[in-house]
Amino acid sequence: MTTDAILSKLTTRAIGRRLHIFDTLPSTSDEIKTLAEQNAPHGTTVIAHHQSAGRGRRGRSFYSPEGDGIYMSILLSGPIPAKDSGRITCAAAVAVARAIEALTPASVQIKWVNDLLINGKKLSGILTEGKLDPDSGMLDYAVLGIGINLSTADFPPELQSIATSLKMATGVAPAPDALVAEILNQLEKTFHDTPAAFLEEYRRRSAVLGKTVTVIRGTETFSARAVAIDDTGALLVETETGTCTLSSGEVSVRL
Repeated sequence: MTTDAILSKLTTRAIGRRLHIFDTLPSTSDEIKTLAEQNAPHGTTVIAHHQSAGRGRRGRSFYSPEGDGIYMSILLSGPIPAKDSGRITCAAAVAVARAIEALTPASVQIKWVNDLLINGKKLSGILTEGKLDPDSGMLDYAVLGIGINLSTADFPPELQSIATSLKMATGVAPAPDALVAEILNQLEKTFHDTPAAFLEEYRRRSAVLGKTVTVIRGTETFSARAVAIDDTGALLVETETGTCTLSSGEVSVRL
């Protein structure tokens, strides 16, 4: 995977046009934050062949073996309303699903809010972070992190029953440069869609709607039925005491 190989396949105007590729990093999102503080332009993208400290939501680690996956982060320049961070994750999930399906025979579902699934197993995780301006309530910038299990054949024991890779699930592992370029192309297209358009597709791809899920909120755990995803990307669930709205920053959901 090289800069020239990716750039040659891009159709974007901004996303991915400033590209940095590393053999290894602690975290691509941390590198993007450093670049953001140095006034890097919108769409700047960082890719690593390996992450030593990749992370997911709620402080969890993201398994990032060398050469077996795609680990990338993209800078989205602000100001961005903080309430839109959930919709950024939804738009990105739709874009990555489209890119994967364009290059493989996969059928991709989305587990609210940020996991992509194939055959019920996790293929990809997406994490949106941002720098909040407390005076304006806006994000100075957002960092979109994307991790995809490309050709991983052997997961740690704790992940074997819940994770998969494109190679394992479909028998196809597309060239990394081609998949990265397609993701960046789809991201720019999806970000230009209306929220109604990508949220409609997000709902169609949902792996949770209509199902009973386990909600984890702090130290609280309870069962609920997932009934809707609203226009901000929040999940509405029905419990014994009524309907409640779950923000992606507050909770996790397990099938």
